[in-house]
Amino acid sequence: MKHAAIIACWIAVLFTGTFLRFDELSKRPFHADEATGARLTAARMESGDYRFDPLHYHGPTLSRLTMSLCQIRGETSWQEMTKTTPRLLTASAGVLLLLVPLLWRRRFGDGPMLLAAAFLATSPLLVYYSRMFIHESLLVLFGMLAMVSLTRAPRWGIPGLLIGLMFATKESFAISMIAWTGAAVMVALENHKQLDRAWWISAWREYRVPVATSLLTAALVAGYFYTDAFRLPRGAIDAVRTFFVYETVAGHDKPFGYYFNLLALPGKSGGVWWFGTPAAVLALLGFALGFRRPVVRFIAYAAAGHFVIYSLIAYKTPWLACLPWAHVCLLAGFSVAGFSGRRLWLKTALCLLAGTCLVTQFTQARRASGRLASDARNPLAYVPTRAEIETLAPWLEKLRHSAPGNSLEPVAVIGTDYWPLPWYLRSFEKIGYWPLPPDDLASMPLVFAMPETAETVANQLRQSHTLLPRGLRAEVPVILFVRNDIWNQWMLTGK
Repeated sequence: MKHAAIIACWIAVLFTGTFLRFDELSKRPFHADEATGARLTAARMESGDYRFDPLHYHGPTLSRLTMSLCQIRGETSWQEMTKTTPRLLTASAGVLLLLVPLLWRRRFGDGPMLLAAAFLATSPLLVYYSRMFIHESLLVLFGMLAMVSLTRAPRWGIPGLLIGLMFATKESFAISMIAWTGAAVMVALENHKQLDRAWWISAWREYRVPVATSLLTAALVAGYFYTDAFRLPRGAIDAVRTFFVYETVAGHDKPFGYYFNLLALPGKSGGVWWFGTPAAVLALLGFALGFRRPVVRFIAYAAAGHFVIYSLIAYKTPWLACLPWAHVCLLAGFSVAGFSGRRLWLKTALCLLAGTCLVTQFTQARRASGRLASDARNPLAYVPTRAEIETLAPWLEKLRHSAPGNSLEPVAVIGTDYWPLPWYLRSFEKIGYWPLPPDDLASMPLVFAMPETAETVANQLRQSHTLLPRGLRAEVPVILFVRNDIWNQWMLTGK
């Protein structure tokens, strides 16, 4: 009966995590970063070629794995891609993350690991960004697997395989390596009395081959992806160059305490209270109650190290906290380790905290990925796309019937920072993007102007086009100009 109950609980956790990540997965509008990633994937799929850009983009695993998934689903071009397919990859990675605590089940017991999996399953931060086609979900999965493998007896180069996948996913894997190294050093210093000369000799003999194997494996795995299966050696050089030349986008600088305010302090917005306070408190309790376990201290120090490093970096976005927060969720599970031997008041407090955490996390996750999924009042919806953009392509298809020859091409987009607009205009074959308006702009049936060029374009098209304001991203409009002959026909026919 006990085993059946445990299995039932694991199934319930997996079902909940899967539901939160897959329910209405394609409903939310594409984020600008998702659209950029989809374009890179489509370009790679259509050309059969890949060149890693160390200046502006992250590692190649996301596009490589998504490309295979698209081909399986019969989406072999930019026009054929759907929102669902690329998000299936990241959502699946989010579900697989819930199985990571199972690797420690025999070592630390069902209770702590089951609770850790439940926290991972319902975390609003992890749920929201598992539903988004960006690199973070893969990085969290590979990162948590790597951390677990590093705390087990190293065999067969598995840590190297996972670290290589992290490197091939995103350059920020280096922050995890620094945090884990710092955590290991702190644990070693705390246990320095046990680490005598005989211990170091024994460790050298036991670990030298696995460590060397892991380092070689990490290099080969990362190199495989960056060089497109070793076809382009330059990719390996660019993979290293990216740490020195990568250019962050302006406008994302945040104060030191940004992540603390986002995840630990309660705040109300959009009619919802947003907070991860119970999980943070349980993580602190897990650290305090399990302090004698070196692994617990390692996780705690690693989580703190991640947050300190990310907080010191001016560039901040919510999704950068996903891997550190996964550490927190895992650490929070240790709060119930040795539960049966605790005093009654502590048992009661732990049960209340854990229950509150799961209920509030589930509620926030549903709100964050539901009605507030693309709402600026959602603190997790960073620079969200306006929901009304979803109506653009269907409306343009209707408008097309009012155009001469049933064609709205060529289309012009004037300005910069226009993503995710290209995703919603991908059905057009003749479309151009200019930072400044070209001389023949007045002849074009459709013109989209970004805010910085809207006045200039409006003056140039004052006599030839009708101006229609549209929404693109939060507080970022786009102005659509429809040529007068098309607009007048549309107004006459109403279709």
